[in-house]
Amino acid sequence: MFDTVSQVVGVHIDPAFLHDGKFDLVAAQPLLRCGYPGDYATIGALFDLRRPA
Repeated sequence: MFDTVSQVVGVHIDPAFLHDGKFDLVAAQPLLRCGYPGDYATIGALFDLRRPA
């Protein structure tokens, strides 16, 4: 159904954004593209919501 458009061959992460071995999205403040011509967002909070067993 989907063809491969690109391939990630390397990633560089600033150690300042690593906390307890995990990438801290809130600290990094990535810019997110939302789909409409001018819609962008940032992450302001992150929470853990586990699926029911």
